[in-house]
Amino acid sequence: MRKTHTTETHEWLMARGRDGVRRIEKLGWPRLARIYRANRPNSPIRRSINAECRRLGYTPRVILGINA
Repeated sequence: MRKTHTTETHEWLMARGRDGVRRIEKLGWPRLARIYRANRPNSPIRRSINAECRRLGYTPRVILGINA
């Protein structure tokens, strides 16, 4: 299992790769859950992850609970 050693910024998370897809769309739920827990409540990163969960039809509580 790979640990998240660096602090991801909101800009990094929302940046698009060469294929035009945002990183938040490519990362797996376990990694997003670790990033979510490493940031403060109501931070831009947490809001973006919550929005991505809802965009895919999940509630953030379900996704983050499964990947605890």
